[in-house]
Amino acid sequence: MVIHYHDVFSRTVEELSLEKFDDKLHEIEKRASHIRKLSMEEMIQALYTLYQAWAIPSHPMHQRYRNAGLAYLLTFLHPESLRKLLSKGLRRDSAMDCISGAGGFEGIAVPRGVVGHWVAGNVPLLSLISVLQALLTKNASIVKLSTKQEDWITPFLHSLAHTCKAGQVMAEAVLVFSFPGEWKDPSAAMAGYCDVRIAWGGLEAVRSVAEMKGKEESTSLIFGPKYSCSVIDPVLMSDKDWVNLARDTVLFQQLACTSPHAVISKGGVSGIKETVSRLALAYSTIVHQRYYEPLEAGEAVKLLEYRAAAWMNGESITASNGTEWTIHAHKRLEQLSGQGMRIIHVYPCEDWRELVSCLPSTIQTISHRLDQQSLEELVYTSKYSGVSRFVHVGEAHTYDIPWDGMLVLDQLIRWIRVDC
Repeated sequence: MVIHYHDVFSRTVEELSLEKFDDKLHEIEKRASHIRKLSMEEMIQALYTLYQAWAIPSHPMHQRYRNAGLAYLLTFLHPESLRKLLSKGLRRDSAMDCISGAGGFEGIAVPRGVVGHWVAGNVPLLSLISVLQALLTKNASIVKLSTKQEDWITPFLHSLAHTCKAGQVMAEAVLVFSFPGEWKDPSAAMAGYCDVRIAWGGLEAVRSVAEMKGKEESTSLIFGPKYSCSVIDPVLMSDKDWVNLARDTVLFQQLACTSPHAVISKGGVSGIKETVSRLALAYSTIVHQRYYEPLEAGEAVKLLEYRAAAWMNGESITASNGTEWTIHAHKRLEQLSGQGMRIIHVYPCEDWRELVSCLPSTIQTISHRLDQQSLEELVYTSKYSGVSRFVHVGEAHTYDIPWDGMLVLDQLIRWIRVDC
């Protein structure tokens, strides 16, 4: 059993035995003590220095990640965004530096200690956002990368370490490893050091993390597989809205939890034809963008088989000449599902109660373009369905708190009440 340790300073990958892996994990508590000495402003300024470097188009990291979520990352790193995140998640952006009002009581927030991250292989950016939230709450981190995932963490921390002394301390507070997900022993060893366990990925992966034994009073934050869709009124959609909707469905190769797999069109079946036509036009508009990567050979074959089977069954399929996009139009609502492969299902809907009965239990994000009354009716009708977010069309992948219904930062700290 060989475990890979990703050194954030030399950017080399070292092979470790299980015994050496445990020795490396033992360093994390000492590293945790160093980050606690930083002020929130020192951390924000270190991240801003990195932001300024990566935002330059000529920077190697800008070139490398510009089509993989860099714009979202840069928005996340801006000082204004970080202060807003801290104010929302911790009630005050100074909550970890001084005693202050915290929504009904006076207190100060302290880190939980060590946060473990078991990250999914579908969207590499998630691992970085996860670690950043732990750093901002002055926790040390142990990261288990997916062996199927590109390593965003090490290049980021390497750059952060070279911004200033605070950046170096923040980078030192993260240990990055990779090993196959089915290896139970290193995951169990890792869990033993964690006060908080954050798991991203498929059902089996997150379930295995949730069942691990950790420190007493340790907690798990589980972000398992989720399903997302879009609900629109075609009458209200602008040309820009159609393009934004199409882009939402293809970003991250439709693998992100936030990727819409279905478009529910308000009204009867008569309005479906226009929805399909406008969506097809939007796809043809964006198909040449750099983020529009070709499907892998195996996925392309499965897509062509899907189209052929649907046509043979008399289903309505509108598609590009190649494998760039596929629209499957339906005459009535049915249980929503998704295949990926840039297949988007279009359904009519005249009654929100009927839609709610068709939502999967894993529903996460519903992007919308609706009038205020329709939106409120949909929200109140579906609020017990499990849905976490209603966002505007084009903002499906723009994540803000709460995250899957949770205030994540609040899960990464412990409050000390202080009666002054």
